[in-house]
Amino acid sequence: MTHLLQTYFTYMKDPAAGVQRLLARRSFRQACFGYFVAALSWVLFFNVADQLSIAALFFKLVIMFLAEITAGYFIAALCGLFLDLRRVKVSAAQLFVLIGSAGFFKILLVAFVLISATFPTLHLRYLAPFALLFVFVLQLVYLVRGLKHVWDVSAGEALGGWLFGFIPVLALFGLAGIFFIWFLVLLF
Repeated sequence: MTHLLQTYFTYMKDPAAGVQRLLARRSFRQACFGYFVAALSWVLFFNVADQLSIAALFFKLVIMFLAEITAGYFIAALCGLFLDLRRVKVSAAQLFVLIGSAGFFKILLVAFVLISATFPTLHLRYLAPFALLFVFVLQLVYLVRGLKHVWDVSAGEALGGWLFGFIPVLALFGLAGIFFIWFLVLLF
């Protein structure tokens, strides 16, 4: 935890040094903590008013954690492939850690839930698209800046690399979700 706080304070003083410090350690534990925070944020964002049992909450948290790690793994691999094709030597492990650290931005989804609970006129169903877009853009800006600081690529190359990783993974998860729902409809 102290390494995480030191990295955060280093990032606040000098973003380039903070990202380089994070990636120099290649801490799988730190990356998993970021993926866990992201999974917890997803579960709380979508289930805050559902009165879930502890077992159901834990089950959803485990499933979302596994989905976050899987998505991070594939996004890091595809982004690394894109950048390697552009003759930029990157480390997939460092990209995986960078994506994991971007998961901390998803804690803002919980803030949107609390705002919608405090102000009943701002119902979450109206606020949810804005919240998701806002968090996605913040994460993408962080990831692009991270690539620019560490590997000295242009903003276009960095954005292209992340989108090259994000779009197929989003399509894959969307198709898996459609087939899962289709399976449930046929089953019941």
